[in-house]
Amino acid sequence: MHHKFHRIHDAARRDGGFVLIVALILLLVLTLLGLAATQTTVLEERMAGNARNHDLAFQSAEAGLYAAQSAILQGLWSNANYAGNGNGLYMLATCCASGPAPSWTSAWTLHGVWSSALPADTAVPGLNIAGVSQQPVFIIEELPPVAPPGSNLGGQTGYNNGAPPSQPYRITAYAVGGDGTTHVTLQAVVTQ
Repeated sequence: MHHKFHRIHDAARRDGGFVLIVALILLLVLTLLGLAATQTTVLEERMAGNARNHDLAFQSAEAGLYAAQSAILQGLWSNANYAGNGNGLYMLATCCASGPAPSWTSAWTLHGVWSSALPADTAVPGLNIAGVSQQPVFIIEELPPVAPPGSNLGGQTGYNNGAPPSQPYRITAYAVGGDGTTHVTLQAVVTQ
């Protein structure tokens, strides 16, 4: 009987060792799953932060576009301001010619242009975009005149319906997100 008791005791010990090994393996697997879930959560949090940063920059650039558009439609700047080709206002025909017309380089691509860009609150006093690391800025290019819908410029001497040409302006707004790592540039053409 004593011999039978040792066999049962040895079997129970082996089974206990097996259960311990299985429990340790399961604990390791659960730990690895927990670490993977934590890393996924951190990655998703970063992605959400980047999306928020981009949205802030985009909304800020839109505010800059609308501020400049409002100022143009209100006649804040005269032709003389654009003819000076500086301070954020440019006349495309004289500032950016790179050959015979209409071969022009866009002013917003030229070196040093953004250092003289206009802040959005120039056009809309008191405008302040919350949450961004830098307020939006813009430049405006006075483009060559265009014929109104339904007419043509007729060699600049006459018009089909007697309507004067429309004056288009290209606005380029630049904005930065909340932490300065996201940059957005938007453009719009406004006709006056």
